[in-house]
Order: sequence, then structure tokens, then C-alpha cells
Amino acid sequence: MSQPAMNKADFISSIVLTAFGIGVIVESLRLPRLENLSVNPYTVPGIVPGFIGIFLTLAGFFIFIRSIRRRGWDLRLNKDHAITWISSPMVKRTAVTMIITMGYAIFLFPHIPFWIAAPIFIFVFVVATESMKYGKLPGGVRLLTALALAVAAGLVINYVFQDLFFVRLPGG
Repeated sequence: MSQPAMNKADFISSIVLTAFGIGVIVESLRLPRLENLSVNPYTVPGIVPGFIGIFLTLAGFFIFIRSIRRRGWDLRLNKDHAITWISSPMVKRTAVTMIITMGYAIFLFPHIPFWIAAPIFIFVFVVATESMKYGKLPGGVRLLTALALAVAAGLVINYVFQDLFFVRLPGG
């Protein structure tokens, strides 16, 4: 990617990153503080997401400033550029990732146990990205590998959160 194109990409992505960081901060502030349980304020549920939101916001802001200095704001949008951008592999990968992730968050995670939802998500994600990379569905060995990876990762993630970190997972 050329430097002018990178500056334009930085300009757009910095706005998205800053907005996302602010959203994370707002949502972390909405998490329970657990004052009624006399919980140490440094251990409340929103502290880590809050700090992550702050860092994302700051990173987005600094990238925004740098992109402005490099004239990233000069997008010169037109129909041909928009069509080329929308049909680019990067946008397609991003759209597929968002669709799969939103499907997991909306349909799987709240309705079925985590230890089942996580492997389904991982399997679908691996198969989708492999399909996009090669232009066709993966063969039998790759599908079995994806299934084994998904089941192993799902079980390990479930174990780590529930048994090591004592985090209650849905359906656990």
C-alpha cells in the first residue's frame, strides 16, 4: 500500500478506533461497581475494559493526528474508488468476520452453552476464512483439522475461564 493510501486508511481507521474506544469506556462505566459487596475498587468488572477503552481511544486519537498531518483527510472519494474499495478482498474479509462474530454474539452465545457455542464459532470462522483464501470449501483433512482445532480450543477456553479464572460462562 502506498504512503498516501496508508494515510487515508489511517484517517478512516483512527476515527473508527477512537469511536470504538469511547464506546468501550462508556460501556465499562455501566458495569456494576459492586459497592454493596464492599469490593475493592481496583477489582470491579469494568476496570480492565475501561483501561483498554482508554488506550484504544488514545491510540486512535494519535493516529488521527498523524494522518491529518500527512493529509490523510484528503480522501478524494468518487464512485470508481468506492466500488473498488467495496469489492476489495479486505472489505470482504472484514464483512465476513463481522457477520460471523455478530451471529455468534446474537444467536449462539446467549442461547446455547458456551462450551458448545465457542467451538461452533471457531469452526465456522476457520472454514469461512479458508474458503475465502482458496476460493472454495476446504477438503476433508482441512475440515477435520478445523473441527479438531475448534473443539480443543473451545474446551481449553472453557476450562481456563471457569476453572482457573472462576468466570461464570453461560450454560456452564
